[in-house]
Formats: sequence, structure tokens, C-alpha cells
Amino acid sequence: MVQMYMVICPSIFATLCLLMFCMCLKTNTYQIVDKFKVGGVLSIFLLFSWTGNLILTLHSKSSWAVNEIGEVKMANLYYFTWATVLNTGLLVSSYLKKLLSNKSKPVMVVLWLAVAKICFVMCGSCCDILHNIQDQCQAATHGDETATFCERTVAGAIVGFVGMAAGFFAAVFRYFYPDPIENNQRLEAAMAATLTVLFALSLALITGIGGPGQTVGDLYYGSWLAFLASLGVTTSLYTNIQKSNGEGDGLVCSTSSESAMGASLTPYPVRTGQGKYT
Repeated sequence: MVQMYMVICPSIFATLCLLMFCMCLKTNTYQIVDKFKVGGVLSIFLLFSWTGNLILTLHSKSSWAVNEIGEVKMANLYYFTWATVLNTGLLVSSYLKKLLSNKSKPVMVVLWLAVAKICFVMCGSCCDILHNIQDQCQAATHGDETATFCERTVAGAIVGFVGMAAGFFAAVFRYFYPDPIENNQRLEAAMAATLTVLFALSLALITGIGGPGQTVGDLYYGSWLAFLASLGVTTSLYTNIQKSNGEGDGLVCSTSSESAMGASLTPYPVRTGQGKYT
């Protein structure tokens, strides 16, 4: 049944997308597709149906794409499964932007949600590996290769969960407080820097020799993307803090009369004793 769904779902998916594409070629039918009641609802249906296909394709015991610990067996099936779910996500987001009157979210909300989503994949991959090899982990003795592999996988799951929770709560905070005070920004930046260091250390545990993500798969990409995403958040936050601290520097105009006869006032910068302009 799993493999039948893995065959039937892409066929239905491709047929519906081709139909929608053909309708977009003409003005009259494009107006139908452009409506959320038609195109938006269909895109949400495609997203959920393909998400189910992704779970079965990449995490079932009878998967054709990966083995029991997430190593890629069929590259085309693996990469195009992920590419399709990303495309459907973009399609849904485009309809939701129209539905919400093109109200864009703050950049930091998007960045923190990206961290949370990537860490979700990272945590889910580790949990899936532990589920598939739980018998070997229980039979292993402390110190051998299997026990070390299982312990490193558990550590990866914990790191992924921590990153997922931190990213989610930070995104919620930024959604309700898009312009926090400087102290809150510094606290947020410190948390992002801590996550970056944590993900950097987890790279050695997870993707190093003998780790659960040493070969190409969800966990490998998730670990690296989590580190890069948290690094991007940290860089963006510290840049914003530096900009907020630099407000007020530069040229501020002062006025003075050119003559006592009521001549026009002319703005000009005045140099202070410290070599700055005020």
C-alpha cells in the first residue's frame, strides 16, 4: 500500500499541476486559477497530499529513496521529493499573501521560522533512525560502535528539539514585537549565537565519522542548514544592533543667520571638539 501510494500520488499531482498550468495560459481561465477558492484550496490540498507522500517516501521501512538510517539509495526520488514539497510550499504562500492583502511578515519572523522548520527535520530524522534501530540500540553495550551511534543520534534529536523550540518561540515573540528594545535584541542575539555554537558542535557529532548523518540524507542536510540558518540569524541581529547604536551619528543640520539684516537662514554642519559633526 505504501509503494502504491508513492506511485499514485505523483501521477495525480502531475495531472492536476499540468491542468492548472494550462489554465494559466489564457486570461479567462487564469482568473479562475488566481482565486483562492480554486487555486489556493487546490494548492493546500496538494501540499498536504505531497507531505504525506514525503513521509512515506523518506521514512517508511519499504522506502525506495532511503534505507533505515536515512542514507540515500535513489538520488532522483530523494531530491525531487524534497523539491516538490518546497515548490508547493511556495505556491501556498503566494496565495496566502493575496488572501492577507500582501501583508509581509517581519524578516526576523521568517528567519526564526526557517530555523524551527529545519530543526524539525533534523529532530524528526534522528527520531526516525532511533525508531528503526531501537532493537540494536537496546542490545548494544556501552562503548561499542552501535551504542556510540545511538547516543550520538539521541544527542542530535535533543539538539534539533532545542533549536525547534527556540526558533518557534523567537518567531512568535518577533511577530508580536517586531521592534523590540535594545536589551531584548541583545538577549535574542545571544540566544542565536548560542544556537550557532550548539549546531556547530552537533555537526561533529552528527555528520562526523561514525555519526548518524555522515552520509547524504535528511539529517546531513538538516544539520548543516540548521547551522547556516542560525548563523544567518545571528549575523542579522548583530547588524541590526550596530545600526540601532549608530543612529544619530553623522550630519545634523544647524541653522544660523547670514546677516543681521534678516537674510535667509542656511543649514550647515558644525564640527565639535571631538572631531564629530553635530
